Amino acid sequence: MDFWSKVWVLDGGMGTMLMEAGVDVNFAPELLNIKEPEVLKKIHTAYISAGADIIETNTFGSNRIKLSHYGLEDRVRELTAAGVKLAKEAAEGKALVALSVGPTGMFVEPVGDLTFDEVVDVFKEQIEAGADAGADLVLIETMSDIKEAKAAVIAAKEVCDLPVMVSMTYQEDGRTLLGTPPEVSAAVFEGLKVAAVGANCSLGPESFVSLIEKMAQVTDTPIIVYANAGLPVLKDGKTYYPEPPETFGKYAIEFVKAGANIIGGCCGTTPAHIKAIKEAVKDLKPVERNPIEGLKVASRTKLVFIGSNFPTRIIGERINPTGKKRLQEALKKGDFSLVREEAKKQVEEGADLLDVNVGVPGIDEAAVMKQAVKTVIETVDVPIMIDTKDPQALLEGLKMCDGRPIVNSCSGEEKDIENILPIAAKFGANVLALAIDDEGLKEKAEDRVAVVEKVIKECEKQGIEKDSIIADVLNLAASAMQEATVETLKAIRLVKERFGVATTLGVSNVSFGLPARPLINSAFMAMAIEAGLDSGIVNPGDSRMVETIYASDVLVGKDKGAVRYVEKFQNYKPKTYDDKCREILEKICQLSCSYLQGREVTIKSEKKKEEKESSDEDAPSGVLGEIFKKVLEGDREGIKPIVEEALSSFEPMEISDKALIPALDVVGKRFEEGKIFLPQMLKSAQAVQSAFEILKREMKKRGGNLKLSGKIVMATVHGDVHEIGKNIVITMLENSGFNVVDLGTNVPPQKVVEAVKEENADVVGLSALMTTTLPSMKETIKALREAGLDVPVIVGGAVVTPEFAEEIGGIYGGDAQQAVKIVKKLLKVEEG
Repeated sequence: MDFWSKVWVLDGGMGTMLMEAGVDVNFAPELLNIKEPEVLKKIHTAYISAGADIIETNTFGSNRIKLSHYGLEDRVRELTAAGVKLAKEAAEGKALVALSVGPTGMFVEPVGDLTFDEVVDVFKEQIEAGADAGADLVLIETMSDIKEAKAAVIAAKEVCDLPVMVSMTYQEDGRTLLGTPPEVSAAVFEGLKVAAVGANCSLGPESFVSLIEKMAQVTDTPIIVYANAGLPVLKDGKTYYPEPPETFGKYAIEFVKAGANIIGGCCGTTPAHIKAIKEAVKDLKPVERNPIEGLKVASRTKLVFIGSNFPTRIIGERINPTGKKRLQEALKKGDFSLVREEAKKQVEEGADLLDVNVGVPGIDEAAVMKQAVKTVIETVDVPIMIDTKDPQALLEGLKMCDGRPIVNSCSGEEKDIENILPIAAKFGANVLALAIDDEGLKEKAEDRVAVVEKVIKECEKQGIEKDSIIADVLNLAASAMQEATVETLKAIRLVKERFGVATTLGVSNVSFGLPARPLINSAFMAMAIEAGLDSGIVNPGDSRMVETIYASDVLVGKDKGAVRYVEKFQNYKPKTYDDKCREILEKICQLSCSYLQGREVTIKSEKKKEEKESSDEDAPSGVLGEIFKKVLEGDREGIKPIVEEALSSFEPMEISDKALIPALDVVGKRFEEGKIFLPQMLKSAQAVQSAFEILKREMKKRGGNLKLSGKIVMATVHGDVHEIGKNIVITMLENSGFNVVDLGTNVPPQKVVEAVKEENADVVGLSALMTTTLPSMKETIKALREAGLDVPVIVGGAVVTPEFAEEIGGIYGGDAQQAVKIVKKLLKVEEG
């Protein structure tokens, strides 16, 4: 099916129509595929009559994790197949049937506990059942975690050959719950060759135009959008959405202009909304897009382009154990603190990407690569390059990676073509084409280019296009083969002229065996940039190299108007001999002091030191300061020995009050300011949790208990089984010093009342993610008041608004950090 042939119309909300039909939806909606088939067929038929070209099955939550909340986990195939059968019968060939695949409701590691393989397996069961039942395509929708969405795409491609569409859900800040912007999603799923990528749910139609524009700027993949009919409100005990069909007709035209070509409706929309969309777009054609050209590499939160029209990118080379005994020993012991240190330091020094290599003889490279990638993506926000020749290590690294990395590398050797390329293609990764084959290293430029051409052709057979390939023509030591260095520059030019792909090099190889290596490296870098080099695998801490890159970009026109250069060097002051001597003396003093204290210290540049002092101005000194720092870094393993050390000098409550809680407050402020996102905030909370476990154990030994500030009862309301939001709030509350009683999901009002009485709770927290369960939230507060309990109730969730909270007598908690602030205020706990 050609999704560029016209503007396609998707159907509207299912839950909204079920509520209008008076169907009880306070259980698994997928069970209606068996219990109320005629109601569902009638809804499908209404949408088709309104003009829908594609209808969705009632299988959004028919995965075994979601169904397990209702004891239905063994009925995945039955309920999924029944949903597809009903839609197919209603469609009668007049519309395509899309298998609706929603999230599991749990996070994937490293943010959550589910492994990538576990999530793939869960989705395979659901998607295979839907494909076997006759679905025409797969629609993976309302995803907040890009890794979970990637797992669903890979699952679909493993069990069927149906077209796969992916739709993420975005917040008001234009990012998903875990911080992914639309341009990153577009780049990631373009690599996975989906039939369409887009956005749905969460927001009203006015917020979708900018989301579409950002996706259209980076991909020519079809774009699917289906917004909510505004934010829900409660009136006369019922939930309704304020945006009328006319609004959707108006915005449908704007969506097409922005670049969308599959348009429908989500929560709150009805056949009338879909009819308005159909009327608005019936004579429109999809607009022609001209997305930005270049290799796209992405982390969970950041997209970086590499190519002739972009600045020369710095790929940090230092997470590589070759020639680094200390890193080798650490990796052998399973100690990843140096990996974390190097990742952070290289990004501070200006690295745009990081190469991750763990090649140490005698280790389980796959297991170590998995942990190394996990450490890096938890520590920094830049994309990565997975550097290995071991297929299993590559596989584990790609499973752990959030965004769209580069695979370093695939040579012209047959074993690489057979073992590396299929894995890279499966995960939608970019590929580094290395100019070496089974005959060995080539000296002449033409021979190296021929190998690159071979790899490019093999990539294309796997569906990896040229804009996903970056060529490395290899760099030889000038000390041994001066003429080969000239051939390297020639090879770069030829690759750019013939294939137009991005280029890179391990630059420092050129100076091997020579004195004053930075001089050779930087001179060669300038020559290579002029020849067409787009990125270099270099040491970002080499100031001479960085200065050369910025200056060269100005001279070859990669830095238009010298904007980057001026920003970087407007206060530039060459270092004098005295400056250098002073730096050396300061380092010697610091190292001497640390030696005398029995502690190792990492020396940072003066500029970075100033930045750190400015951002962490309230940090305590000494060992408490180190604990504070580990919380900010989210280092849940590294914090443990420091807390143990601190207990010899401080009481447990001192450590909590002077280091842990103040650090978590700083994390909260950074989250509110958009400097970090949910994954980083959760990691910091988990670091605090690790510390608290030690403090609780110590307090028990000393015959006391860790003082907690108050007791909060938390629950997801009756009829709703979503727990991600609730669990995030619980994590933040517990690690801010509060005692939390978790009642779980699908909690009836009376159970909340009983828990508040039994626990003598100070505050209640209620969560709802489904519009159909908003009345349950109101009923729960009503039950509390009728029982004479005047306890404050904080309400939150994607469908909850400040107006709704006020109407039902609750306090609106927009996110976890806001909820913690509200509880502190209610219980009169001082902010750290």
